[in-house]
Amino acid sequence: MNPFRNLLLLFRKPQELFSSHQRPDVLSSSVLKYIPVEIQKPREPAPSPRRPDALSSSILKDVPVEILLHIMSYLPIESAVVFSISCLHLKTRLGSRYFLEVASSTEHTLALLNLIVLDLPDCVACPACNRLHNMENLLRYCSTTYNSGSTTRQYDALPFPACVSYDRDRSSRMVSILFGSTAVKMALKRAHQNPECTELLTMMSSPRTRTTHWGKYVRQCREECRIVQGHLMHRIQSVFISRRREKLTAFRRPFDPAEDICTHIESEGQCFLNTIGSGVMGCRKCPTEYRADVMYCEGLGWGRFFTKWVDLGSELEGDLWSQHLPPTEAQQTRRFRDLLRGRVSVRTDKAPQDKIEVPPKAGELLSAFEGSRDYKFDSLLTPENKALFLRYRELYCRNGNNSR
Repeated sequence: MNPFRNLLLLFRKPQELFSSHQRPDVLSSSVLKYIPVEIQKPREPAPSPRRPDALSSSILKDVPVEILLHIMSYLPIESAVVFSISCLHLKTRLGSRYFLEVASSTEHTLALLNLIVLDLPDCVACPACNRLHNMENLLRYCSTTYNSGSTTRQYDALPFPACVSYDRDRSSRMVSILFGSTAVKMALKRAHQNPECTELLTMMSSPRTRTTHWGKYVRQCREECRIVQGHLMHRIQSVFISRRREKLTAFRRPFDPAEDICTHIESEGQCFLNTIGSGVMGCRKCPTEYRADVMYCEGLGWGRFFTKWVDLGSELEGDLWSQHLPPTEAQQTRRFRDLLRGRVSVRTDKAPQDKIEVPPKAGELLSAFEGSRDYKFDSLLTPENKALFLRYRELYCRNGNNSR
């Protein structure tokens, strides 16, 4: 054989060793003996699962469309929509006329969502957005996600949720700066489904203690949520440390750093100062407990400690969440009209026909987090947080001196 031809064969690609008419179509018997028989035969595609033919055994297929429409006329519009999409046969025969009627009404749309969401375990119906919200996107519906210092940026390109605007208008920060009404619904629904799941509660809690500069004070704060006997419980702990040269009078009137207790209790001025050192106290109009103390912290200075425990309820559509928020303009107007008509007591500020919920005894909400009523109010100020206080204050003072 020509030596140049042998050289070309060495550098030719393996598939080129055979021409189209020389390439073997089957493996040799010497190779086949090493391959199992079941692999040698080409596999047939698996048959697709056959959908159950429930319609053939149902009387619905024989019901005239006129009778179906007559039945639908007795149903609420949102129920008619759900009925029309319950199977392909009904959707084909009834058409989409009921969808158009629902779409023209915000009230009917929300009612439809409330029906559909019963079969969607990971969603809640939002009355502010008139949409379904998935639990995996809980952070999208929290006001703190859109603050300037937030590290959550995956929702920046999406429309601003109407429920977040609603929470801001209702001053939901009085309860928490981390979550709002939508997150509360999600957490309660998940608790009803799986009480052991803590994923959403973790998203609604502080991952770590937050340290911020607050006027002439340094503030540390931590929030936590828990499900206790089906109720969503919330605790916030904070401590303000004054500058080292400040005396105890730094926390006397006028008193700058004050926390929101609840919408029924004034949290500024003398009213707040009177609670210092009084132990655990509670609101008479909503399930809220709180405690305020002042103590000298060695190496840090005087500190003011505040803890609040709140019961946010157990029902998705309950009004306990609203009880913790300031009344809306419509509620204030209605209350004023009832007052003029003598239907509301000036003393209780409640209508006689309303169900008055008796607040729990002081210490019951506290025990949901602390395990007992013997609560150490300075538990937030751990050695690690003390060290963080010192570093933060040193950095702040250094920057303050350099800016002068």
